[in-house]
Amino acid sequence: MSGEKSLFLWEIFRKTVHLSSLAIVIGYTLLLNYFSDRVAIMAMTALLLIFLEIEYVRLEHKSRFISFFDRLFREKEKDNLAGGVFMVISCIICFAAFDYYVALLALLMTVFGDIFAAIFGKLFGKTILYNKKTFVGTFAGLSANLIVGILLLPAYLPLVIPMAITASYVEFTTDKLDDNLTVPLFAGFVGQLIVYYSDMTLPPIDFSFFGLF
Repeated sequence: MSGEKSLFLWEIFRKTVHLSSLAIVIGYTLLLNYFSDRVAIMAMTALLLIFLEIEYVRLEHKSRFISFFDRLFREKEKDNLAGGVFMVISCIICFAAFDYYVALLALLMTVFGDIFAAIFGKLFGKTILYNKKTFVGTFAGLSANLIVGILLLPAYLPLVIPMAITASYVEFTTDKLDDNLTVPLFAGFVGQLIVYYSDMTLPPIDFSFFGLF
């Protein structure tokens, strides 16, 4: 039991680190507000290059200092690019290709859906549906996606619900690929199609939501 508890606590820690990806979203929003979308995208690209340099040292040269943090990585990440790299790539593509709120919603669903799915799945998940994914974890992830969408865009349920379902389905079925890449891109693409084909008008960006003026 102590071993299972230790693994669970380590998973909680990993998911807490996962929350740090929200800093990228906030950073993009800050730069968008004070400068422009081009500057914001360039800044995220610079961050991606930094991450790639770190990964180069970790994977190609097996730096002892960087390898010390290997415990933060899943088994499949120890000899491959870490999920953080794919998250930055997703941020760049989402904010460049989709409307701001579609991109924001897709990225937030990726973060919080994954966190809730992992925690509730490990705590209460008994029924395995597919590839270690449990019914409880999947339902918790979908619920988190819906809550995030309703809190962010309460008047846009025709957009929120399909994106939440898409994000949960892609997370559920993704195994070999990294869900930090697949979930936001598929959810965002579905959301953008809905915006286009329904001629939906999204609200203006509310920078005050982030404490910006």
